[in-house]
Amino acid sequence: MRLRPFIKAIATLLLLLAGVAAASAQTTKVRGRVTDESGQGIPFVAVYFDGTTVGITTDLDGYYNLENRNLSDKVLTAQLLGYDSQSRTVRPGAFSTVNFCLRLSDNRLAGAHVKADNKKARRLLANINAARSRNNPELHEKYKVRFYNKMELDLTHPETQLQGAVLRKKFDFVFDYIDTSAVSGVPYLPVMISETVAVKEHTNNPSATSEHIEANRISGVNPDMNLLSQFTGSMHLKVNFYNDFINAFDVQFPSPIMPSALLYYNYYIIDSLMVDGRKTLVVRYHPKPLVSTPAFDGEMRIDAEDFALQSIKATMKNEVNVNWLRDFVVEANYRRMPDSTWFYKSDGFYADFSMTMRDSSKVLSFIGRRSLTYDEPEFDFVPTVRRSDGPVKVAQDAGHMDEAYWQSVRPSPLTEKEQDVYKMVDEVKSLPIYRNLYTLTYTLVNGYWDIGAVGVGPFYQLISYSDLEGWRPYIGLRTSKDWSKKDRFTVFGAYGTHDRQFKGGFKWEHLVSREPWIKLEARAKYDIFQIGAGDNAIVEGNMFASMFGGSHGTRPCYMSEFRGSIAREVNPSFEYRAMARFRRFYATGDRYVPMIAPDGSLIPSVAVNELRLTARFTKDETVNKGYFMKHSLHSKWPMVELSLSGSIPGLRKGDVGYLQPELALHWKLRTPPFGMSDIWADAGTIIGQVPYPMLHVHEGNSTRLLNKQSFSCLDFFEFASDTWATLFWYHSLGGYLFGKIPLVRELKLREEFSFRATWGQLSERNDGNPTHFGGVASAVKAPMLFPLVYPGDASKAGIYMGSLGKTPYMEAGVGISNILSFLRVDCFWRLTYRDDPTRNFAWNIGAEFRF
Repeated sequence: MRLRPFIKAIATLLLLLAGVAAASAQTTKVRGRVTDESGQGIPFVAVYFDGTTVGITTDLDGYYNLENRNLSDKVLTAQLLGYDSQSRTVRPGAFSTVNFCLRLSDNRLAGAHVKADNKKARRLLANINAARSRNNPELHEKYKVRFYNKMELDLTHPETQLQGAVLRKKFDFVFDYIDTSAVSGVPYLPVMISETVAVKEHTNNPSATSEHIEANRISGVNPDMNLLSQFTGSMHLKVNFYNDFINAFDVQFPSPIMPSALLYYNYYIIDSLMVDGRKTLVVRYHPKPLVSTPAFDGEMRIDAEDFALQSIKATMKNEVNVNWLRDFVVEANYRRMPDSTWFYKSDGFYADFSMTMRDSSKVLSFIGRRSLTYDEPEFDFVPTVRRSDGPVKVAQDAGHMDEAYWQSVRPSPLTEKEQDVYKMVDEVKSLPIYRNLYTLTYTLVNGYWDIGAVGVGPFYQLISYSDLEGWRPYIGLRTSKDWSKKDRFTVFGAYGTHDRQFKGGFKWEHLVSREPWIKLEARAKYDIFQIGAGDNAIVEGNMFASMFGGSHGTRPCYMSEFRGSIAREVNPSFEYRAMARFRRFYATGDRYVPMIAPDGSLIPSVAVNELRLTARFTKDETVNKGYFMKHSLHSKWPMVELSLSGSIPGLRKGDVGYLQPELALHWKLRTPPFGMSDIWADAGTIIGQVPYPMLHVHEGNSTRLLNKQSFSCLDFFEFASDTWATLFWYHSLGGYLFGKIPLVRELKLREEFSFRATWGQLSERNDGNPTHFGGVASAVKAPMLFPLVYPGDASKAGIYMGSLGKTPYMEAGVGISNILSFLRVDCFWRLTYRDDPTRNFAWNIGAEFRF
């Protein structure tokens, strides 16, 4: 049996495990192209169902697509002034490809001539902007609205992806559910469906928004184990075109009605209609030729009296520098309220996700969709939302509503095939091959292979290599959610073939509450530890670090640790962590971490008895709360952490005392259309006399692996401080420059720039560098001598770890990312402390997955 097709089929079936989805088999779907007699596409042709307002105009190349849930509409017409109109009968409740070839009504005419009308568009956009305060739904003083949200996930080309006799036999029943996309024309299989009913409250003074999910169900998901409900409302993909940019999958698309939209789009005012007795302008927009940032192409309807957005359809242009998205369409509809303001009526999106942009039935891809319908809003009510409330609350019985409830709340009933999706997914889950594939997927994502109540892993640590340890086999076990959803126990053991030492550890986690998040943790371990590594460093105990040189040049020591902590979320913007930690660091010799007193005696180890309190502040943060872990997903505001730690001396042999306040910041600053900055900054000071393992050893990186929170041209143990401030700044232009260069644009590369700097001071009481005291080690006042930076290198003998002077250490870098959609290469140069020419330049390679 050939292995490659089988592996591909397994990867395909993994899509039956994840997401939220639905079918729409009883919708009339039409796509096609309108051309002239020469075969050229005709832009701006009105294509509509006769006797309805359901229609669209063709784009600049003559393409269109439409969907209509009214099965009584059967006649589709294409019409443009100067051409003979044509009508075709379509099959209701099915997908059809309908192409039109229009003839000029007068042979003396030259046909359609496309020219942007940006002068009129400038006046129209100015009027829209002037009326924004009245028409933007988010600018109401307050509102409360109930909505229904249906989300979908579909596997494309299922007959091709599920090929093979064994798989066809096992999954033959699913082919009864195949449908076709009106956007791309590809067949798809609905694999999951989610329905949600929620109430949203919003106030502007004070600014606060919350959603209360009253009901939710996801096909194939046990309602008592459903952690996805928090993502099925409207909070996590907000579609409001009155915002300057639409943030979708962390990609910023400029809104066609933003005040500066003429920088991005050409406009074509092509028609005026009467909709609900009101004059409505039909406007097409198209990205300007030199726009290299992500942009939309589509059509919108503007109320000509209120200058309000009535409806809009926005399609992502395929040539933009966006990964994993072959097609992306956003639609929104607004309604006029009795007080002449406007509010949401409905919105939705369509996204075709794929590992490659090639259009082939053999390419693995899936479709995600959302349709959200709003009830009539309330503006006169007593708000219950508070700024201290979480953004999303899920009712305890949200997953237990019966079918009668769902029938009563749906804006339109599910078709028979849509309802059968629930049954199909349950049947798929009962198959042994599904359970095996689920286990494989969970292992790849979480690192552990769960066998009932116990998991084995992490798989990426099972074997590794380092100079200190040699080969390091590793085994880890932890209890799974099948054992308990409140408590998790983890143990691990490792052995070094070179140092011949056993390492091991134990951890207990207890989730007291998910809302608000309260978690207890206790752990004990003995393992190697790298002093002066950045927070994201991969330096030891990792097979990928071993494969790519991650252990080269490291300076690890042994460390024992006993720790207990509590993390508590006070409100969505503030949480704190309290911790007691007892650590001991053991010397590992001159080559790695020597511990020598000024009098020349050897110090076997040093210890700290630390108490630490950390306060974390953020705003409008989207988080994923799992069974035992809480992950930050998105916030447009900076995250700030303020911590105070101190060690109590005199409790154990060789322990030290100090006080350490520290301030840290992380901010993903979006600057469309000029990309996004990623900023880390921290500052702190150590009050007291401590040996160098307790100092702030500035973050070095002697490997070829990119670590964004370390200095690529800085060796481990090169500088140390007891007062410091550090900045890491990275900026991606997202292809803004490369997108303007022919041929290079096709590669979809992205420009990367960086600046990294650290400043520090070292007091005399903590300075262990003998050269600062005339080369006399006994004159050093610090409790421990500093190590050599390059032990064993005769050409750099006598260079001890030092301190920064008045000049900060600085690096600058440039790079190219999105190579093959996930690789990046960065080059860095030292700007200061350039005495060693071998370390003035470094290059790193990294991997990152971004849309």
